[in-house]
Amino acid sequence: MPPRRKILVVAGNLSHLDQFVIHGFFKELSDEAEVYLTLPEQELETDRWHEVSRCLGDSVREVVGFGYSSRAKVTGYQIGAALTYRYRKTSESYHVRILESFFGGFELPMQIRSRRAFSILVKRRAELARRIVHEFPAMIRGTRIFFWIWSKFATRRVEAGCSLSSVLEKCDPDVTVTLMQRQAGFVIASIDAGRKLGIPTLLIPYKWDNASSKSPLIKTPNRMLVYNTAIQDVCARMHKMSASTVVAVGSVEIGTGKETRIDQASALVPLIGATLDTKSSAKWLLALDKFFDSYAQQIVQKNVKLVWRPYPTADKNNLEFMRSFAMAHPRFELDKDIEASVSHRSSKITFAQTRAAYDRYISMLETSNFIVSEGTSVIVDARARGLAVIYPAFRNNAVVGCQWHRLNTSNHLKGLRETTGVFIAEDEVEFERLLNDFLTNPRRVPPDNTGEHIFVDHRSYVRRVLDVIEDVLSER
Repeated sequence: MPPRRKILVVAGNLSHLDQFVIHGFFKELSDEAEVYLTLPEQELETDRWHEVSRCLGDSVREVVGFGYSSRAKVTGYQIGAALTYRYRKTSESYHVRILESFFGGFELPMQIRSRRAFSILVKRRAELARRIVHEFPAMIRGTRIFFWIWSKFATRRVEAGCSLSSVLEKCDPDVTVTLMQRQAGFVIASIDAGRKLGIPTLLIPYKWDNASSKSPLIKTPNRMLVYNTAIQDVCARMHKMSASTVVAVGSVEIGTGKETRIDQASALVPLIGATLDTKSSAKWLLALDKFFDSYAQQIVQKNVKLVWRPYPTADKNNLEFMRSFAMAHPRFELDKDIEASVSHRSSKITFAQTRAAYDRYISMLETSNFIVSEGTSVIVDARARGLAVIYPAFRNNAVVGCQWHRLNTSNHLKGLRETTGVFIAEDEVEFERLLNDFLTNPRRVPPDNTGEHIFVDHRSYVRRVLDVIEDVLSER
């Protein structure tokens, strides 16, 4: 049996811990290791931390705050934005992010040099000019010569404004585990501190697409732990890491035995949005409304309940569109958590509210017939439970940033075409066929747990992480 290791978990804010606390990650980890936790000092002064700390109980031996200046935070994000421009030609995902930053919501056709595109840009020239001004600093920082010089000063500024090095010296762990959403100052500082002190660093991008769609890392860890083997190959290339240092371990939210049975008396169908521009879902929602008008007599006895759950947002314009659209189309019930901006992804609610919202989300999935979803991590959650997923990605009149565009360019979405139980609808005819099929013949589609798309094996998530830790420590 390996010795009890001393593990320091690094998080940039409290919301990074949510799913790890909810799923008992720290409790299980503490059964086999000495667990230490470090967070920005300002996070430890909040009411939310007092909630989380009570849930953690004695599973964490010591919690240490680290200094994290606003300047270090801003510079970390600037580095990430500049890297996206600097390496835009190495990944379609980066290229799409840049296109969306300029043209998102413009309904710009894929043929950007067409007359129609030119006409749209002329009409939206004021907004386009505002976006160019906003993106200009990142564009300049991302140029080859400027980036080479500026990034050296920027990383030093981050390291000076983030005192993780002193935390590592104090705790003297065997290994650090850093939770990452995107390239951020604390991520850069934790990897740098580990290198200088000879402490191995593991990086966990805790969302499905975080490792492959945001920006390449300016400093690389000893190991990166990702969702599945498809993302594993992509990340090795994008972050210039060897294949053996990017390891598929799945998600803390997904384990074995998640499959659920269909309740034949119910036909709940969640409708999931994936973008901040809520209006972009209108096309397939209207197609769905039209389908039910056409097939109403055939499915009226199935008690179908359509719950529309757009991507969480606090934007007033998007919230107003949601409410007005749901009012104009009463067949769709707007998800109450989304409408009230209290979904489990919100960082502005209490931890108790986050846990309750997450429970409601899981309950929705587990009582569903099937899911209609754009390209979001709900697909992974649904497939882990054996739920079929219909992905509306209409090809006709595709525009920049639409679901068809994302499906064919985003690294984490490309593999969905080969994922068991995910059905791509590239036009309204196929969309209607799939809807009719799963409404008239409700069934589960067992998840493919081979690891390519959903990584689950006989080990718990914590055990997989610990196995990677032992592997990296054996190299010392």
